[in-house]
Amino acid sequence: MIVGISDHDQRRGLGYNQSVPDYHILTIGHGENTWEEFIFRLRPQKIEALVDVRGWPYPSDSLALPWFHRDRIESLARKQGWEYIWLGAKIGALTVDGRVDNFVREQEPGYRAGIQELLELAGERVVCLLGGHSDPFGSHVHTLIAQTLLRHHVGVHHILMDGSTSEALADLFHTAL
Repeated sequence: MIVGISDHDQRRGLGYNQSVPDYHILTIGHGENTWEEFIFRLRPQKIEALVDVRGWPYPSDSLALPWFHRDRIESLARKQGWEYIWLGAKIGALTVDGRVDNFVREQEPGYRAGIQELLELAGERVVCLLGGHSDPFGSHVHTLIAQTLLRHHVGVHHILMDGSTSEALADLFHTAL
């Protein structure tokens, strides 16, 4: 649970103050965590849906981290009572032509459709985005997706490696848009 916000308000949106986001989305990166460490950080947040935004959900080090392979994490997430949804094809980091360019990516129809799908999910349940990096601030989860969500009046909180959360803020580039 995000400190200072009631469980009900987190789940269904705050709505009582125009300056407060309509609702919140959490993010988490698996980094090199064990599955047990990962769920230890995630369980207190009482999520209902784990939305995988990795463009390629098959880690190259899958021998060392087999639980973060798409098929395995889907099964493990369901055992925790979480719905698993893969949106990496729609809101992953790469542009249609395979580049990392956040400005171009935000303009692509597939990305916009993916964000709309994410907004609909987040309006119905507690959602946590899954990325691969342990540091969310260096990941497209923050530099791309969180920035888009902030402009849609959605609060974004990154779950850090120690289990604490950090609110995502608009970066200078996105505040100028």
